[in-house]
Amino acid sequence: MENSKKQWLGLLVIPLEMIIGNLVVPLFPIKEHPLLGVYLTTGVFVIGFLTMILLFKSFLAQQWRNYRQHLVRNLLISLVLVVGAVLLLQFSRKLIPADLLVQRATQNPTSALKATAWIGFIGAIPPFIAPFAEELTFRYLLLGKIPGKLLKVVMLFVQGILFGLIHINNFNGNVFATIPYMVIGIYFGLIYLAFKNIWGSLMVHWIFNSINSMLPALLLLILSLFGIHTS
Repeated sequence: MENSKKQWLGLLVIPLEMIIGNLVVPLFPIKEHPLLGVYLTTGVFVIGFLTMILLFKSFLAQQWRNYRQHLVRNLLISLVLVVGAVLLLQFSRKLIPADLLVQRATQNPTSALKATAWIGFIGAIPPFIAPFAEELTFRYLLLGKIPGKLLKVVMLFVQGILFGLIHINNFNGNVFATIPYMVIGIYFGLIYLAFKNIWGSLMVHWIFNSINSMLPALLLLILSLFGIHTS
């Protein structure tokens, strides 16, 4: 019963993040204070991250013990799979007509902020930690916990579609732009099934996000500390 409660609570984390981010955060004066919006959004993701870690810390620890038995091999495989994810994302985008990928203009309060290395670093935290909640939700709870091969095949596609849809805010509500992420969600699902270990897909997802967000932000932050500014 305790595990069942944890699983249901885990399934609520990402929906609550989206509800709070879309409905609660805008109640604050983020238009007048855009930096506040960055901090609040990051705070929501940090709370979600910590919640998932607390809920599934035993599971993560047990899976890590198995994963680290062949750590070097697994990390090398993960790097190759990250390259595959990058290529798959680019290929998927090319298959979608360009006019369908056009994003509607929105009034994003954070766009009023002057781009600084610190703001970029804070803004990179959510995608840096998001893989933990996302992999536990989509790959473990929505795929790994499903019994039966046929149902698993169905859920492989369902969780992939849902994974893509939670990124809809990244594209100002453009559903078509989330399709490549649906493909990536299915790709991560296949990785999870192949590894039979949450760290298999989590590591690929985490490296993938880090390359696209945290590493560039961290580099710019370090350069700014030395007085080097990029345009």
